[in-house]
Amino acid sequence: MSRLADIDIRLLRVFRAVVEAGGLAAAQSTLDTSTSTISLHMSELEKRLGFRLCQRGRAGFMLTDRGYMTYEQVKRMLNTLDDHFDSILSLRKRLTGRIRLGVVDSLVTHPHSPLIEALRKFNRLENEVELQLLVDERSELERRVLAHDLHAAVSPFVRPVAGLDFRRLLIERHKLYCGPDHPLFGSVAPMTRAALAQFPFVLRSHLGRADEERFHGMNVRATANNMEAMLTLVLTGNYIGLLPDHLAATWVKSGQLSHVHAPEMEHISHHSLLVPRTLDLSTAAATLVPLLLAEINSAALNEAPPPAMATVGKKDG
Repeated sequence: MSRLADIDIRLLRVFRAVVEAGGLAAAQSTLDTSTSTISLHMSELEKRLGFRLCQRGRAGFMLTDRGYMTYEQVKRMLNTLDDHFDSILSLRKRLTGRIRLGVVDSLVTHPHSPLIEALRKFNRLENEVELQLLVDERSELERRVLAHDLHAAVSPFVRPVAGLDFRRLLIERHKLYCGPDHPLFGSVAPMTRAALAQFPFVLRSHLGRADEERFHGMNVRATANNMEAMLTLVLTGNYIGLLPDHLAATWVKSGQLSHVHAPEMEHISHHSLLVPRTLDLSTAAATLVPLLLAEINSAALNEAPPPAMATVGKKDG
């Protein structure tokens, strides 16, 4: 296969669907065809490429090393192709195509999150856009925006990332909490790091070095890779953990969480809208981004951004 033909694009779409479904049989409903037909398409693609993409049969479905690398390239290529085609269709002055938007978990309860109102206003516009909203951790969202797998994402700012622009959206206050039956439940006495060191803590593994440094010297006995997991562990009453105050509020009100007063352990997360710096957004995504930025509650951004953040994401005009 020396040049890309229409049949190659069709075969590559079949391959992507099979990988994302986890096998030929699982891809039947997505592709609306039989397993035998899908198998023929896969064999034809392998013949045209000149190497085997996957192991398939009774033993199950598994990508080869070349198959995995091919899938990553195919995903980027088809996403780019779809974006360009969406841009062509948008020349009819009607919003079409897809918007792939990423977000970290548990922002839905934040009183100043711009997502719901911005999406509501976007959907008041005449459009035929398919919106794909995905929840993932910060580092993965950054990677996917850089890879053009997502048009934009809402995520905490930790450090500048080459190729990404960051636009500050909101701040999120994180405080220590514990659940019922914990020795500190209901206590209003201020606690120092030294006084807290005897109690088991849960650490947020998805924040990596930032939380490792923050909890250095503490009795870390559990880890969680998202806020729902954090909340679950803290609610047991066995651990102390950092939670966003907006997420904890309902549980505090119902008597299932208690604020542990330790100001030196609290911190503020600066959430941003991140977009690729070197790629023009599709027309649909370029319409949504200003709506998100327009919903920023400037009065609520009452904490200075990190110094590194003040130097990124600035554009003329």
